[in-house]
Amino acid sequence: MNKPRYKRPAAIDLGDLHVSIVRGPNAEGRWYWRARDADRATVWTGWATRDEAAREGAAILARPQPSPTQPGLKTVGELIAAWLSAQRSRPDLSPSTLINYTNRARHLTAQLGDQSISALKREHLERYVAARLEDYASIRSVRGDLVSLRHAWRVGVERGLIPYGQPPQIRLRIDERVYTANHRTPTPDEVATVISALDGEEALMVQLLAATGARVGEVLALRRDQIDPARGLLRLDGKTGPRDFPLTEGLLRLVAGRLDGTHTPLIVPTVDHPQQRLRYVLTRACDALGVPVFTPHGLRRMAVDRMARAGVEPAVAASITGHDPVVMLKHYRVVTDDDLRQAAQLADLGRVIRLTPRLEAAP
Repeated sequence: MNKPRYKRPAAIDLGDLHVSIVRGPNAEGRWYWRARDADRATVWTGWATRDEAAREGAAILARPQPSPTQPGLKTVGELIAAWLSAQRSRPDLSPSTLINYTNRARHLTAQLGDQSISALKREHLERYVAARLEDYASIRSVRGDLVSLRHAWRVGVERGLIPYGQPPQIRLRIDERVYTANHRTPTPDEVATVISALDGEEALMVQLLAATGARVGEVLALRRDQIDPARGLLRLDGKTGPRDFPLTEGLLRLVAGRLDGTHTPLIVPTVDHPQQRLRYVLTRACDALGVPVFTPHGLRRMAVDRMARAGVEPAVAASITGHDPVVMLKHYRVVTDDDLRQAAQLADLGRVIRLTPRLEAAP
């Protein structure tokens, strides 16, 4: 069933704090709000009603403000340190994003930390790129480092920590002959073959991802008390807000042994970085079994593909996976030659229309 229509609430101005809607609503009628301070820095984001967003904004204003960083930064290392400190104070960033920013800051500081901001030139960035690539970093990782450097520079200018200006620009293009993103959608039979070779938490994760089409982070964040057999619902909560997934008989059998009603995680990872570990395990299993390699996100694509082939309305499928319908159809639904042939046959598009000559009027 399609989501009901909700009237878009007005923005909220609380002195120097501006709270406005970014997107929404979700299935619960909540909108995704963003609060920005006088420097247009994001200080909060989240799903909420207008009253809830107003209360959150008031709570932010009531917090004690940290003492501002002293101006006069001289080196790239000082700039990166100030930027990272600002990112760590943001309540809207997830722990995984902060880890990513911390790693980028570490690489930038190691190579460019002593470099003067005023004397930073293109050749310094070119040497940085060469050093990172020699250390076996991917071109995408290096490009992310440079994005964070530009972000740090902008934050430094906005807060008066460095003079106005732009960092040197360097373009990094990904050679598709060297690096190809794996957007492959596996078949259910391929996934079943791989699952048979897995065990423990990794096997459970793959089965949950394949059955729900959820994001990896949503499955890792799933708590045992978010599964309600009485209502037949499983509550997923990700970057697009909370949503309910129907608890099928197969899913219930899969997790029944862990439903103790506690707030503990359903999945108990045995490593520090379970997402990266799962990607490695899938790649290794696919290679060993002769299955074309797919990623954990490929299981989400498979769920979208299965719903599309079953004739599920795009709006309903998007509500299940937590997508925008346009994004889902554009980026997740893979149209094959068989799909095209079937569509032509169903619509009878291949039929040749014979035109009957118009008869002349009798004299």
